[in-house]
Amino acid sequence: MARTSNIARRLLAVGVLAGLLLSGAVIGEGTASASTTPVVYAAHVNGWHGYVKPGSFYFGNGGAPFITKLTWKSWGSRSAWGTGKIWTQKAGCSPSYKCSFSSRWVGISLTTIKKHGAQPYYDRMAVEMRVGTKMHWFVGWFKFYPGATVPSWIFPLVWPYL
Repeated sequence: MARTSNIARRLLAVGVLAGLLLSGAVIGEGTASASTTPVVYAAHVNGWHGYVKPGSFYFGNGGAPFITKLTWKSWGSRSAWGTGKIWTQKAGCSPSYKCSFSSRWVGISLTTIKKHGAQPYYDRMAVEMRVGTKMHWFVGWFKFYPGATVPSWIFPLVWPYL
């Protein structure tokens, strides 16, 4: 009887430990609860869904650019800075489903704190990347398209196809 209860305790301990480790992994790139730490909304084209240090950003459907392998160097009360890879299709390639994606280095700066209810969030995203032989910055804002029901990231129409 004592041996059975020892095995049961060990299994329970392993289960609790695994649960804690898995929940920590999810929190590392997961959603954020309301706090004083700013979040970034719509990292996966999902409106008011907040993230702390997301591992990727998606900006739309089909041939829209997207960013992967994000590593955050800082995430503070006024700004955040990270680097990753941006994936784009060649400008003018059509139809989009037949076009391949290529990647390159990208730097992301998040600034301009606003509040959604009590939750502070980053409202401005500046993206640094090489275009040809020069580095360029593209700035987008988290706002509503005319007629939209949820906000999204809006960049210049030429981004990132210069």
